[in-house]
Amino acid sequence: MSETDSVVFSRRLGAEATMALPARTRMAFNALSVVAAGLAVLLPALAIIYWMSDAMPMAQSTGIQAVAIGTAMLHLLPLGWGLLRLRVCLRQFAIGRPFDARGIAGLRDFALGTALSAVAKPLAGMLFKLAVRQDGEPRQIVIEISSDVMILALFAGVIAALAWAMQKAALLAEENSQFV
Repeated sequence: MSETDSVVFSRRLGAEATMALPARTRMAFNALSVVAAGLAVLLPALAIIYWMSDAMPMAQSTGIQAVAIGTAMLHLLPLGWGLLRLRVCLRQFAIGRPFDARGIAGLRDFALGTALSAVAKPLAGMLFKLAVRQDGEPRQIVIEISSDVMILALFAGVIAALAWAMQKAALLAEENSQFV
């Protein structure tokens, strides 16, 4: 087998086992962790820049800008937190410890942050529309659930299921290592 096809485990047992990974694989996991951290910071920053820019004629009022930024943060901050937690998982993968409890917790938290973001996005849109209604317009509660929100929620559920399966596998590996 070539170096890229082989998986070598350390002498540690159970969930503490580490895999010797090829340099490319480690580099890919590290790059993904940097991208996750970058997105965690970049997404909220871009939303703030967008609503503070002069290109948005509707957001000329400071009050509307504050509402727009606040409602954007309502769904971007949980996603950003989840991305930062995903970074922990990817770092554990990069050092060859896919079943480490910290990495699994990071993956689970990423699923949670993504799910919270999917739930908060329609609510944030509703709050924004309530706040920026034109004078004379009746107040209406409008909740828009788009296909991207549904896909994000499904994605969060799949990632949560994978984290659960990894946690169970780590527990089984730990239990089996005690018999050796």
